[in-house]
Amino acid sequence: MNKAIKIRGIYTTAFTRLFLDSDYRIAEPSPEIRQRFKLSPTARAADILLKDREDRQGVDILGEPEGISTLLKIIQENLIDATLMNIRPLDAEETETLEELRPSGELARAWLELGGASKGKLDDLRSTVIPTLARHHRLRIVQAALLEKAEKRLEERPELKKKLEKEVFQEAILFPLSKAAGIRLEHLKVRDKPVRPREGVIWEAKETRVLIKRSFSRGRYDGLDLPIEEGDYGLTEVQEGAWAVKHRYFSKDGKLKGEYFNINTPVELYPHGARYIDLEIDVVRRAGESPVIVDREDLALLVKEGKISRKMEQKAMETAEQLLKRI
Repeated sequence: MNKAIKIRGIYTTAFTRLFLDSDYRIAEPSPEIRQRFKLSPTARAADILLKDREDRQGVDILGEPEGISTLLKIIQENLIDATLMNIRPLDAEETETLEELRPSGELARAWLELGGASKGKLDDLRSTVIPTLARHHRLRIVQAALLEKAEKRLEERPELKKKLEKEVFQEAILFPLSKAAGIRLEHLKVRDKPVRPREGVIWEAKETRVLIKRSFSRGRYDGLDLPIEEGDYGLTEVQEGAWAVKHRYFSKDGKLKGEYFNINTPVELYPHGARYIDLEIDVVRRAGESPVIVDREDLALLVKEGKISRKMEQKAMETAEQLLKRI
């Protein structure tokens, strides 16, 4: 018999579509999901539980290790930048309090981050079931009430889709971002601390492109192997949907020291700044020198560890090689 999965949270409709297409059974579907997918009520206990993380930027997956592994492969085959942040066994106390599952053996928990491309694909999957605006899942995190109102309008007037998408993105994200006194880059690292915030002030904001000025303490510049000197500053450019973030470093008199292109999952803009997952590989260039690709082996290690898919590795390499030719 096919595995049964219980799904809860803001990604439920999209994941239900994905897993039904992958021959899973849906355990304990809500009345709304039963109506949308014409499912019969079922009391069958779940083999796997998938639910929102607290920050709703990804999901927790709980179940037997083999079942989680199979599910992760399906997710990463369909969602290019779905990234495994951590996985560990549940202890006896955690297993005992987990009533949603019917375990026959050891249980584990996987933490999955959904990057910008994954959220976009989930938007597309949801749109095959119910009228859905672009960036739906990101907007659910940011401005759920505004999104709900706009999508009700979309149901009534589907020809207004592009107009509604532009208006909601502007109101929920771009306008508050342009007025923010400070800005925070949520730079996610798979192996280090999950989020390494980088703060700065907006230097320039044009539509979906933001230029951020940052100051530094003493140390050395990543990849450039140059010292950070008193008065140095950086300009970081983030662009909605871009697979790289550009950093330029300057001396206090405005002389360029070098450039650093961080290869990452597509940038997601938020009212507070931007969010993306670091894919380890980078393109760096000292002033007056040719650019080089660094840390290829760290990208390959992410694949070996099962953190990202082979498809994601290929996309990261393509992005780095294109930058190498262009800059």
